[in-house]
Amino acid sequence: MKKKILILSLAAAIAVWGFIKYRSHSATEGPEPVWVQASQVKETTLPIEIHAIGTLVARSAEISPHVAEHVKRILFKDGTYVIQGTPLIQLDEDVYKAQYDSALAQLVYSENNYKRMASLGKVGAVSKQAIDQADSEWKEKKANVEESEATLKQMTLYAPFDGMVGKCKVNPGDYVTEGQGIVTITDTKHLRVEYNVPEKYLPLLKQGQMVNITTEAYPDRVFTGTVAFISPTINTDNRAVSLYAEVPNENNELAAGMFVNVIQRLNNEEHALLIPARSLVPTLEGEQVYKIVNGKASAVNVVLGRRMKDKVQIVQGLSSGDQVVTDGQLKIRDGVPVKVKID
Repeated sequence: MKKKILILSLAAAIAVWGFIKYRSHSATEGPEPVWVQASQVKETTLPIEIHAIGTLVARSAEISPHVAEHVKRILFKDGTYVIQGTPLIQLDEDVYKAQYDSALAQLVYSENNYKRMASLGKVGAVSKQAIDQADSEWKEKKANVEESEATLKQMTLYAPFDGMVGKCKVNPGDYVTEGQGIVTITDTKHLRVEYNVPEKYLPLLKQGQMVNITTEAYPDRVFTGTVAFISPTINTDNRAVSLYAEVPNENNELAAGMFVNVIQRLNNEEHALLIPARSLVPTLEGEQVYKIVNGKASAVNVVLGRRMKDKVQIVQGLSSGDQVVTDGQLKIRDGVPVKVKID
């Protein structure tokens, strides 16, 4: 009996000693570390870009006559592409052709008359005054021919540049007046995108900078252009600078009047710090991250810069090489030991 009591007492003593050791070990070791995923703060170069909404514009001109006359022939089809110098409209030139022929005949006569007077003058048969008068008449007739020829050429209306002609507004036989619009020609292969940027970017704007252009019509395409104009003044209504960039359109994929998104690269920002956006923990005071210091989570308030798709720039609060928790923030708090799995 005594032996049984001794064994039970010894077992109880061992149990008490083990419990005390366990409590002592637990108090010394603290809570179990929490597994988290972490990423290193990286230093990189970020492009400084501005985003704007722009409108595509094309160079266009309205073809109109310099004189009032009837339309004789229409020499193009609506909606066709023509090159510079292509005849588009032929006005009735019969009267002006006759005037030109008459002026040309008078020029030939006056030229021959002057030559005769000059020959007679050499032998003293006519006075110098008669020779000068013949010379004057010759020059006058030459000017008349040039004027008639210029008017005759105006009876044909030509394309002033390469482009697409629109719908003709007249028919053969119609009487058109001076300055009346007959058809519009548009340069569809050389567009420009007009847009505005805030005045704070003015020192960074330069002609020749590249722009990327996207539109809902082509959601998977990026078109490019080159800045060709920067307004020398600031718009006082919106405190913005007006620009336009030239946009090649050889395949006529874009059209004037389209709204487009414009991204213009201005410069590079060196030594920018980036972390995954999912590292951020919103608080009442702002954004916070958990930085890993000596195996423990340390809550740090951060100041954010620019946001990208899945990255965010840190302006204040972290340094290059720091480790921040990217997954598992809900399981930890400030000072909790962590075990790290690197992204």
